[in-house]
Formats: sequence, structure tokens, C-alpha cells
Amino acid sequence: MRQILSFLFISVTFFASGQLTEQLKSPPYYIKTASIDNFQRPFYSNIIELNRTFQLSFDDLQADEKDYYYKILRFDEHWKPTALQVSEYIDGYDSDIITDMKQSTGTLQSYMHYSVSFPNENTRILLSGNYIIQILNDNDEIIFSKAVVLYEKKIETGIQVRWPDDVSVSREKQQIDLYLYPGSFNIQNESSNLTLILIQNKKWQEVKTFHSPTYYQGSKWIYRDSKKALFDGLNEYRRFETKDLRGTNYNIVKRERIENLYDFYVYPDTPRLRYLFYEDADGCYYINSVQAEDDTHTEADYVYVHFNFNAAVDEKEKIYVTGDFNNYQTNENNRLKYNPDTGFYEAVLLLKQGYYEYLYLTEKNGKFSFVPIEGNFSETENTYELIVYYHAPGKRYTEVIGYGKTTSLKMK
Repeated sequence: MRQILSFLFISVTFFASGQLTEQLKSPPYYIKTASIDNFQRPFYSNIIELNRTFQLSFDDLQADEKDYYYKILRFDEHWKPTALQVSEYIDGYDSDIITDMKQSTGTLQSYMHYSVSFPNENTRILLSGNYIIQILNDNDEIIFSKAVVLYEKKIETGIQVRWPDDVSVSREKQQIDLYLYPGSFNIQNESSNLTLILIQNKKWQEVKTFHSPTYYQGSKWIYRDSKKALFDGLNEYRRFETKDLRGTNYNIVKRERIENLYDFYVYPDTPRLRYLFYEDADGCYYINSVQAEDDTHTEADYVYVHFNFNAAVDEKEKIYVTGDFNNYQTNENNRLKYNPDTGFYEAVLLLKQGYYEYLYLTEKNGKFSFVPIEGNFSETENTYELIVYYHAPGKRYTEVIGYGKTTSLKMK
């Protein structure tokens, strides 16, 4: 029987901005499929309108009943702790026991599924802003944590993806113009009190930050920075399914049951030197099982997924398989290792049945990039999310006054 490695996997920041990732703790080996769900599948997000219901859930593979608690912490726009008292941003309790737990049924891998929804009868978040939800055990030890941003629509926003002004990068980059429409909402000293955060495909390790508008056009504030507001186009996400333990699954070359669980083998991957459009979910994943009759959360099984990469790689270069399913982490669990018997770089991940999208990330001399393996094309469809933070003069906290979302399918 194979043993799951029993060490903690800690996120490593692979881009310049790691303010959020430095605050988060990754789950231990026995906690799987920890997620924030705002019920907007497949393009779910952890950026959610204040007072809208969202759910935090996870599976414990040790499968025995445990007392887990949640604790909600508030942060400023830079993901630094704020000085507010809990009673100023929470109605009720900031910490409480998770009572919704269900044992898996009909699965080869036993687990206990835990979930908690917000707001609930004991906890309601009062203010927009950045929050981290910690999950603790009965010894008050932090097991893992997840982030959520709550916003209010106090101003209108706009996002336009377009071809770069710099023609030398027009085949690889996407340029983003941002628009604010404050209307009757009074914004003072925007250069110091206003912060705009732009995110591509939920990759919080790489965000663009803006403050003062480039110029004003009547009631419209325009942010147009031809150098700073550039993102790599990259390529459409690779994808596979494991939803059927007995039938055919997309991009799975074979399936077998060697020991207790099933092994699924993804078709071998190679570097992508050209762009080919297909509709993806921009890195998202969702749990799905043909065998589940009533509740996918407790009836979907866990399977070993084998990734194989076939190409010559510099011996100093490391390769990781990443996506939203593992928060784009770079650790030994999702690193591909060279197998001299097959000539492939390989990794095996234990994942819950479902649909998954992924990219290969390389690291060499401390520098991380998707481009060497995935390519870089301005035609690629990507999702962009905009968060508008405002710290009003005299207030003791930063609020989120606007949110926007678009895709590069609307590129001009």
C-alpha cells in the first residue's frame, strides 16, 4: 500500500508580489480539496460580494471525526493585519466549531468531508475587505488557511484587454486598461488612498497594483500604463478528467487499479510551440463523479493522477505541475522528477474525481516562468479580475468599493 508523504507543503512565492501567499498556510498531507466556493461554477472566485453566501470545505483523509474550528482574521489591502476590534467587522463570533461533517460513502479512499457557509447563524462579516479564514484543530493549531475578498458595488468599473502599444511584445503580451466611474461616491486623495489590484486567472502570486489614474475624462477615471499593465498571454490550460472510474475520461491514456485506489495516466505532455484555441476554464477545476448518485462531495473518490512530461530539460531546471487546484504552489509534492527508465519527467498527485486544468511552471536559478514549456501568445483567452480598495480619510480601515471581471475574448 502506498503511503501519502507526511509533511507540510508550504506555498512558495514565484512572482514579485507575494503579500497574500506569505500569509497563507497550506494544508498538511491528509487534508485535500480545500476550497472556497461562491457557487459560480466553473469560473468560481474567492472575490465575493458582501453578504452573498460562500462556502469553505475540505476533506480529511484520516476519516475520523475531529473538532475543527474556523477563525476569521481581517487584513488591509496589502494583506497585513488591521487594528480593528473583532466586534467592528464581525456580527457574532469570529471563531466557531464546524458542525457540518459527513463520512464518505462507497469510496475506496475513506474521508470525512467538512464544510461551513458564511454568513451563518453565528457569524456574519460586516465590512468589505480582505479576510483569511483559518482552520484550527482542538489544540488551537492552525491546520491551513484560505483567503476571501468581500466587496461592495459603490462605484462602477471597467476592464479592457487590448493589443499592447509596444509592437515588440504584441505577439506575447496582453495590455489592460482600467476604468473607474465614481459617480456620486466621493473619493479623496486617490494617489494615496486608492489601490487597484488586477489579477489574471486567480494567480495571486502575480498581481498588478495601481493608484493614481493616468488621466480623467469627464466622470471617467482612466488607468492606461503601456509598460506596467502587461501580462503574459501564455497558452490555454491543459486539462483532463477523472470523473468515471470505469469508463472513458478526457485526456486519460489509461486507467488501472494496482493497489487500493485507481491510477489515472494523463497523456504525455510536451512543450507547446504554437497556440491552438479551445475553450477552457482559465485554470479552474470542479469535483465530479459519474459514480456519485446523491452527493458528489462525499461520493467522489480519490485517484492517483500520473503526469508525464517528455522533453529535454536543463539539469538545473525544475518543473512543477500547477493550477488553481493546488493554488499554483511549487513544492516537492507537485514537482516532476526525471525517471531514467521511461525518459520522462513524472509526478503523481492524489486528487479527487473531477475536471482539472493545469500548466507547467519552470524554475531555474530562482526564476519562475510558464513560458519555456507553455509558450506565450497574445491570442490566449484569460480572465482578469479587478479589486478597488479605498481608505477614506478619517476611517480606520480599508474597504472594497468596486469589483470588475472580463476576459480577453473581448480583446481589441
